[in-house]
Amino acid sequence: FNSLQNLAKRAAVGIGAAFAAVKVKDFVGDSINTYKNYEQSMAQTAATAGIQKGSAEYEKLNEAARAAGKATSKTAAEAADALGYMALAGWNVKQSTAALMPVLRLSEGTQADLATTSDLVTDSMSALGIKMDSEGKNLTRYLDVIAAANNKSNQTAMQAMEAYISVGGTFESLNTPIEESAALLGVLANRGTKASEAGTSMNSILINLKKKSGESAKAMKALNLS
Repeated sequence: FNSLQNLAKRAAVGIGAAFAAVKVKDFVGDSINTYKNYEQSMAQTAATAGIQKGSAEYEKLNEAARAAGKATSKTAAEAADALGYMALAGWNVKQSTAALMPVLRLSEGTQADLATTSDLVTDSMSALGIKMDSEGKNLTRYLDVIAAANNKSNQTAMQAMEAYISVGGTFESLNTPIEESAALLGVLANRGTKASEAGTSMNSILINLKKKSGESAKAMKALNLS
C-alpha cells in the first residue's frame, strides 16, 4: 500500500509539472501573438498617419495605446486600431491621443466595438461639421449627446451616429443645435425608425420643407410657416 501511495505521489508531481509546462508554453505563445497583433495595428496606424516608427509622434501614439490597454477593458491593439480611424479622419497625433480615452469610454459604456465606435465618431462629426479642437471640448459635448441618445431613446449610440452620417450635413446647413437634432432622431427611433434609415428619412423631410414649390411648400404657406 505504501509503495502504491508513493508511486501515486510521484505521478501526481510529474503530471503537475507537465501541466504547468503546457500552461507556460500557452502563455508565452499568447503573449507573442498579442504583441504581434499590437505591432501590426501600430504599423497600420502609423502608415495612415504618415509618421515613422521611432519618431516622437509615433511614441506618443504608442504610449497612448499601451496606457489605454492597461487602464481599460480594451486591449492596446484595439486602442491602436481606434487611433488609426482617427488618423483616417485627418486628426493629428495630439487630437487623436486626446480623443482616445473619451471614445474608449463611450465604447465601454455601450459595449460596442472600439474600432467601429472610433470610425462612427469621426464620420458623424465630419458630417455634422463638428471640428476636433485641441482641448477636445467639441468632442466631449458631442459624446455626451450621443450617450444621452443611447440612454434616453430606443436606439444605440452606434445607430444615432449612423443616422447623423446620413443627415448631418443638412442639420449643419440649418444650424440645428446638436441637442435638438438628437431629440428629433430620438423621436424617430422611439417609433421604430433608426440608424441610417432615420437619417435618410429625416434628410428627405428637411429638404422637402426647404423647397419653394410643391406640396410641402403649399402646406407651409397655408400654415403661415417659413
